[in-house]
Amino acid sequence: MKTTPEDRQRYRIKDSHRNQPFVCVVKKDPNTYAWTWSGHIDFEDGHEVKFVSQRSFTTHLEAEEYMRQFARAHIDSRLRGMQQF
Repeated sequence: MKTTPEDRQRYRIKDSHRNQPFVCVVKKDPNTYAWTWSGHIDFEDGHEVKFVSQRSFTTHLEAEEYMRQFARAHIDSRLRGMQQF
């Protein structure tokens, strides 16, 4: 029997955006039942950025979607900044 994210307290997400990989962990606080996330982006130039959610979420889907938006926006911002030079 497979467990779903709703049943688990923590799970890992590996993804990429514009060929820049990022890894995040979404976890549920056992006391408040709120979901949070943390992760890092490994840029091709060797630069690594770590980030942590500053808020909590009611569901794992909300936390995951917000994390993906955050990571994509950060990658886009950094790549735009690198194109100016």
